[in-house]
Amino acid sequence: MRWSHRTLRRVTLYSETVVWNRYRILGRKRDLTGGVAVVTGAGSGLGRALAQRLADAGMKIAVADLAEEAAERVAAEISRDGAGVARPFVVDAGEESSIRDLASRVEHELGVCQVLCSNVGVQQFGTGEELLRGDWEWVFRVNVLGAVSLAQVFLPQLRAAEGARRILFTSSTTALFPVSHMPAYVASKAALLALADTLRVELEPDEIGVSTLLPGPMRTTHLQSSETAKPEGSGTPVYTRETIEVVAAATAGEMVEPDYAARNVVEDLLANHAHIVTHDVHRDLVRERARDIESAFDRARR
Repeated sequence: MRWSHRTLRRVTLYSETVVWNRYRILGRKRDLTGGVAVVTGAGSGLGRALAQRLADAGMKIAVADLAEEAAERVAAEISRDGAGVARPFVVDAGEESSIRDLASRVEHELGVCQVLCSNVGVQQFGTGEELLRGDWEWVFRVNVLGAVSLAQVFLPQLRAAEGARRILFTSSTTALFPVSHMPAYVASKAALLALADTLRVELEPDEIGVSTLLPGPMRTTHLQSSETAKPEGSGTPVYTRETIEVVAAATAGEMVEPDYAARNVVEDLLANHAHIVTHDVHRDLVRERARDIESAFDRARR
């Protein structure tokens, strides 16, 4: 296939624009000191670790969580002895009105958001046949639509902020390979990965970097917090011996503490990496799926 001179020129101009935009993003002031970071799900686990790492980088932290006491506890830990500045906020990530209230309060109490960490994920075990429609709707409302609303509501603040503006979406390594008995969670995290990759392209001209965090196995209270957040109309999770064995086998790998999982996040965010993996796990499973997809392209040449 031969391209016309006009087509080649358009491709060249587009490539130059992409390179220039990436240069501008990396060339912005990279010091986070004094900026505001909003972290949802920050009352425990990975969210708490992210909040503490960003506080160590000199940022003021909006510790947002559905559990008020947990948010207050983490904010107090960060602020203890004047080591950092943090404020607790209660937010229901599945409700847009709650997110809008969060944005208003953050701007009023701390200033405009510079780094946004959409770190929420609820879980419901069971096969695709067993899960109720209410289970699917709840998981997607929180994990996907909540992340969409969070980005949309906070984007005006990010555009107004100085320095390196970043959005971090917490997905999962399980979004990269098939896992049985947790289809709603895996599907929602795959959707979140696609959302983040798309927003990364769309926001590049605005010099706002978008990254996806892909955590592997961690020691957290994720399942307990999911049970606490579950609304009426959701089914009972299927904690049978078979379910536990299947999920454990499919997601087996080194299990780490949340603080270790978050150790490189600030550095990788500033470097504007598209994807951040917490630790080297599930690599072979990801490769196997990638090979299968590549072979499908090869077969398409027939």
